[in-house]
Amino acid sequence: MKIHPKLVFFLLLIILGSEVGYAQLDTISAIDQLGGDGYREGQYPGLGRAASEIFYSDKPVTFSGYAELANVFNGGEPRDTSSEDLELFFNQLYRFTPFVGVRINKSIFLTAEFGIEYLEGNGESELHFFPELYMDFIVKKWMSFRAGLQPLNIGYINNNEEPLLFQSVNRPETERLILPTEWIEAGVTAYGDLYNKFNYALGFTNGVLAKDFKSASWIRGGADGQMESFNKIAINAQVNYLPVNNVTLSASTYYNESGRDEKITTDQDSKEVKAPVFVVSGYARWDYKAFSLIGMGTYGTLGETPEVYRLTEKNQGVGQVIGEEAYGFYIEPSLDLLKVLGHSSKDEVKSGNIFTISNPELPLFIRYERMDTHSSVAPELEDLDYVRNNLNIWMVGFNYKPNHHFVVKFDVRFRDNLDPQEDVPASETLYELGIGIEF
Repeated sequence: MKIHPKLVFFLLLIILGSEVGYAQLDTISAIDQLGGDGYREGQYPGLGRAASEIFYSDKPVTFSGYAELANVFNGGEPRDTSSEDLELFFNQLYRFTPFVGVRINKSIFLTAEFGIEYLEGNGESELHFFPELYMDFIVKKWMSFRAGLQPLNIGYINNNEEPLLFQSVNRPETERLILPTEWIEAGVTAYGDLYNKFNYALGFTNGVLAKDFKSASWIRGGADGQMESFNKIAINAQVNYLPVNNVTLSASTYYNESGRDEKITTDQDSKEVKAPVFVVSGYARWDYKAFSLIGMGTYGTLGETPEVYRLTEKNQGVGQVIGEEAYGFYIEPSLDLLKVLGHSSKDEVKSGNIFTISNPELPLFIRYERMDTHSSVAPELEDLDYVRNNLNIWMVGFNYKPNHHFVVKFDVRFRDNLDPQEDVPASETLYELGIGIEF
């Protein structure tokens, strides 16, 4: 008998909804003992809340994770499928991501993620598996190490990918295209906390592959954590400044030679392709009573794009015109209506299921986003056909969180492409509904 992924997802949802108790509350003082940054409750450096469970529990083994269900409606109008990446234009998404954490001793921790997602849209369906496996070695509060297949420390969403940590049903376009979400690479990262005001990360990992780039999604197609790319180590650095408890200022960078010195032929000559990628990103977040504000931006450059065109033509059969420069940013204010009306409970519930009401929230948010995958194009490639995501996006929506482990989300996304290609909609209005669980 064939078991449909949807059935598996809903069975897991029922089990989690009725059985799971609240994690994170049975804790030790990990912020002091293990160098946690402390500016987001229950989050260890570089990780979401569910992924951080083992660092805050006194148990030797923990089981945690998150699940998402998302639906995108547009009244049957054509969708923008130019990216050729179903994750960017799906109608239905089912994602289940469990974590297993092991405390080997007081200084060594092992974390394994077994993420799986099922997508449907445009008459297509896909099943993806995205694992992580890494070890943390706690040396001092100011110096620890993470080794293995791990998320990069860049942007906002990549380290806050769990559905209760961001407002919209889907992640912002800037952090799906310019900074590909679920950006996982193999390598080693040093991190630590300084003076309870600064925390940092410096990573050396495998890098992106230029031969897999797509014009519509900049470097996203080459960011699959492939082990073959270790011949050119990528450098990733991040610094977070926490002047007060409710303010975070973050800056991060990434550099890698994505061409891997692969050879192309030009005018009967052979040339090695380096195609250096440089990305800088930053965000600021301010939380004050019922109000929250986050602003995020990123800017990236890619060298040797004419050579990348020939390399992708050799590898994919079609040459890809990739932007020499790409950028994106968004700003998102939100207001918790329950806090404004004084209806938020302050009673702490230490057990129960995901439908228990404890400190409920009802944030209403609006987001403006602007991005361009081809803000600059090499002159010799300008007249070629290529797909450009030059987007202007408005979004309005709300979340209902009966507790800190369950959320119902709804938003409307007004997506305008300022430079649409043939057969690509110039504008889309998308209605998005989703639920998220952290367990």
